Amino acid sequence: MLRSLQHAALTVPDLEVGRAFYEGMGLETAQLGDSLVFRCPGRAQNQVRLVEGKKKRLAHVSFGTTAAELPGVVRALEAGGTKLIDSPYKAGGDGIWFRDPDGDLVNVVAAPDQPQSRPPVALNNAGDFKRLGRRGAPNRDIEATPRRLGHVLKFSLDLQRAIDFYTGKLGMKLSDRIGNLAAFLRFGGDSDHHTLALAQSQGTGLHHMSFEMGNLDQIQFCAQRMIDKGYRDGWGVGRHIYGSNYFHYIRDPWNSLVEFFWDIDFIPGNAHWEVENAEAGPESLYQWATMPPPEDFLANFERA
Repeated sequence: MLRSLQHAALTVPDLEVGRAFYEGMGLETAQLGDSLVFRCPGRAQNQVRLVEGKKKRLAHVSFGTTAAELPGVVRALEAGGTKLIDSPYKAGGDGIWFRDPDGDLVNVVAAPDQPQSRPPVALNNAGDFKRLGRRGAPNRDIEATPRRLGHVLKFSLDLQRAIDFYTGKLGMKLSDRIGNLAAFLRFGGDSDHHTLALAQSQGTGLHHMSFEMGNLDQIQFCAQRMIDKGYRDGWGVGRHIYGSNYFHYIRDPWNSLVEFFWDIDFIPGNAHWEVENAEAGPESLYQWATMPPPEDFLANFERA
């Protein structure tokens, strides 16, 4: 059974362009072999890996499980006819490697989900008055950097086939679905509403990586700072229906999206959760937003 999302990796034509983007978000950079890896401040876990290549593409997604459960993952994959392959990396290639039905490279490693050492942002929740007698609106220069990589949405050639693979072979669960447009998968135990999402397309590729922020202010401050640096606004601010999270999307240098989110639904492993299958259409992508999703929101730029 998969237990955590470790990192996502991209092949990009210029590592320094990627460094500027992710450091602009506030991530911390390190060298790993010929690659660059990025971490959220306060969290000892690589969240993004960039590998140099001819063009931008999704290189792999890495998940974590326990050392005791990893042999069971291997057995489930092999029983279903999925072959393990050698790691493509000399450095940072631990665990098992295989391709999903779309041909995307997947890594599963025995590794825990690392905690965030930075304290949570104080919220003035009903019945818990932390802010009596002082102003709540923050200064514009507050710290607003991602706390963790929460989920990845990638394109799939066959949505149902991909759902069946990740739920049947890797122990994930379907949380909700938007017709044949998108599906939201979570881990089998305690989990965010989705840690892997899938969108139907005529090609594979990355749609977005999603980073958790401390509150709604931090979503907007981080997004605005990226826009001020010259990166293209994607969509937001708004709130999703499936996952319930607040969001703001920014285009990365290769036309994928980065989502800054906060307040996503959390589903305990023993909870009874009713799966909704919504009608495919733009209105299913959001509860409210400053504007409807742009026409290119679900465009697969890797296919182009």
